[in-house]
Amino acid sequence: MRTSFGKLTQWGTRGAVMGLLILGLAACGDMPDEGTVVEPTTEAAPGSGETTDTTHEISVKIVDGKLDPADLGDKIGTAVVLNVTGDGKEHTLAISELVDGETIAAEGETEVDFTVEGEPGKLEISLDDQPAGTFERLAP
Repeated sequence: MRTSFGKLTQWGTRGAVMGLLILGLAACGDMPDEGTVVEPTTEAAPGSGETTDTTHEISVKIVDGKLDPADLGDKIGTAVVLNVTGDGKEHTLAISELVDGETIAAEGETEVDFTVEGEPGKLEISLDDQPAGTFERLAP
């Protein structure tokens, strides 16, 4: 009996180790980094005349008192998150008819949220009341 019990214990230990190994490997699957947010977007059907629930992100830097890139744009009805990286000096950013005097931090990134509204056309972007780029409102 002693021999049978020893073999049973040996296989029981191996089974437990294999089970833990399998559980450990299953837990190592690809997962998004903590803090990553994945949000679904809903597009209106083409030609429906509806606006979209889409949010677009645009990233720019301030270089020599202007935006880089300087020419931006998006479709009317779109929510926009404009991420502006500062240049070491605090600025005031405005986009004609869309954004009225948002303070941009000297360092790091400042988020400016707005929705593209109005008629198609080009609008002036200014930093500290000086021309810094253009924003084009595009037909939906």
